[in-house]
Amino acid sequence: MKFLRLIVFLAISFNVLLAWSETSLPKNLNKDDRIRALQILGFGSASKILDNPYPLGGYTGVEMGLSSEFIPVEDLASLGSKTNDRGEYNYYTLTFGKGLFHNVDTHVYFTPFGQREDIQSFGGQVRWGFYEARFFPLTLTAMIYGGGANFANLINVSTVGGDIIATVAMDNVAIYVGAGQIRAIGKFIGGAGGITDSQETVEEDVTEGHSVFGISVDVSKMFIALQIDRYTDSIYSGKIGFRF
Repeated sequence: MKFLRLIVFLAISFNVLLAWSETSLPKNLNKDDRIRALQILGFGSASKILDNPYPLGGYTGVEMGLSSEFIPVEDLASLGSKTNDRGEYNYYTLTFGKGLFHNVDTHVYFTPFGQREDIQSFGGQVRWGFYEARFFPLTLTAMIYGGGANFANLINVSTVGGDIIATVAMDNVAIYVGAGQIRAIGKFIGGAGGITDSQETVEEDVTEGHSVFGISVDVSKMFIALQIDRYTDSIYSGKIGFRF
């Protein structure tokens, strides 16, 4: 089970910023290949929830955490000139959140240095907890997010999207589901060292529906979150963090 593997992996690597192995990007990508690569890497690197969506603004609190994200690369390896990569594109991000006002909070994230995967990503999200049921532990949250990612200086991606999230919290466990839409714009570098079939730098644009399921477990001020994001592919991620 991938979720079980994430639990073990995060438990032993909270302070370790090295990914499993370096992933190669295929070259000679035609238009269909580039669209598929954008679906895999663009959507896969988009901003994640990975915590209890109940707004920090309700606590006027601060959150920080380390997440590990897994993007499947089997389909990516079959594009263009192909590669021999298997498994997942695995990298870490650091996240920080701050409660603002009236159940509104903001979160930012970025990839730290020292990873073997050649990726730099950053972005943020704004959440608004607009509904809380009186007689049932249900909250609804609206979220907008945006970010960017650079893969080996060959694919530059920007993403923007929005979701509505429903959360049920019982004791120290929060289960959340959500749905929305995401857009990814990718620039694919051409030239002699590039990855396009025409050797010209081109942009591609993809918009798609998005659904998410996650669980967050609190242990005192620490929490562990696991999440599945569903686009064309399923993206698995996990996070260890603290709320103050």
